[in-house]
Amino acid sequence: MVAYTRSEAKQWTRQHMVKSTNAVPTPFKANFSLDLPTLASHVDRWAQDELHGLMTGGNTAEAWNMTPTEWWQYSETVAQANRGRMLLTSVILDPSPFTVLEKAHRLAELGFDLIEVINPVIQLRSDSDLFDFYKYLNDHSPLGIVLYNTPTAGVTLNHGLINRLADLEMVVGIKNGLLNPADSIALRKQCGDRIVVTEPMESFYLWDAIVHGGQCLFGTCEYVMFGRKRETLVKYMALADAGKFDQALPLYRELEPLRDLMNNAFVWNIVRKNQYSLAPIKYWFELLGFRMGPCRPPLPAFADEEMKTAIRDTLISTGVIDANQAAA
Repeated sequence: MVAYTRSEAKQWTRQHMVKSTNAVPTPFKANFSLDLPTLASHVDRWAQDELHGLMTGGNTAEAWNMTPTEWWQYSETVAQANRGRMLLTSVILDPSPFTVLEKAHRLAELGFDLIEVINPVIQLRSDSDLFDFYKYLNDHSPLGIVLYNTPTAGVTLNHGLINRLADLEMVVGIKNGLLNPADSIALRKQCGDRIVVTEPMESFYLWDAIVHGGQCLFGTCEYVMFGRKRETLVKYMALADAGKFDQALPLYRELEPLRDLMNNAFVWNIVRKNQYSLAPIKYWFELLGFRMGPCRPPLPAFADEEMKTAIRDTLISTGVIDANQAAA
């Protein structure tokens, strides 16, 4: 059952899209089939670790590379393992509004809270067509719609269009995944009174929260990936939310080596190639004790040894894991 009515969707989202919502990889077996028991175990552990929100179904989850049957098995496993403990958002990558809505209704039944819909990847390019796409979703979706503005879709939404979409009752937020904080600042000034505008760059959160009205990290994965340094992240975010810059800054700086590692292992490939290179991220999760297995073809199954060494050495030197964890 959805926790809000249509008229309550925007305010509910404002109150609940806070703290950290992590987009996490999906575990696969050696034969590239879904490892659903391991997925359920991971979801339970993330809930026990007090992760606020879990984002499923997106690029980091390799959901684009699942069959429809697998996608449903994956989504049902997440919902059943969560048992209402974390905010659940499902990314939907389909270009057909009918497919999006079919999924949205079933996800609502499973207990998901929001859907994040990628910009249509084919056919629709004009502002008029894009508006009509989201208007149709708005009129029929049982769940609040978060826009997923990313160049990986092949088209990005301009501010004029987003401003129009922000007036729609069930459009409740946006993940502005352009890796350009200045764009998110301008967008928040324009329509942040009607939708929650999120900037996914954790490296910007201290300033975003204190100066520009940011209220969450949405669709990243630092909460899980920072391991034993998680409390440092949580503390500086809380201080930033309270406007206590001087107290937050030393904690923020402690995490700089991990940001550099994240950029080298993952972010720069998105910037340069619009490509999610997940094998290094899966190895990072493995070192934290989360069995992940390979990435599915045609992606490289595993990270190369040079990248593995860089990840392992940095996680040990920063205290995210210890040498015994790395050896295991």
